[in-house]
Amino acid sequence: MTFLEAYAIHGPDTIAISEALNISEHEADRLINEAMERRHKARSDRRNHGRRSA
Repeated sequence: MTFLEAYAIHGPDTIAISEALNISEHEADRLINEAMERRHKARSDRRNHGRRSA
């Protein structure tokens, strides 16, 4: 199982993801944070697409 599959099944549950992937809870938390950062950046980029900075 990949991280994205585990995240789709368990959501941001660090304990469930760490058990599903056989990794530490700390590592699961780090991966969740990375995924959330990517999603936030992608949304921000889409929202700001076409706008010019002052």
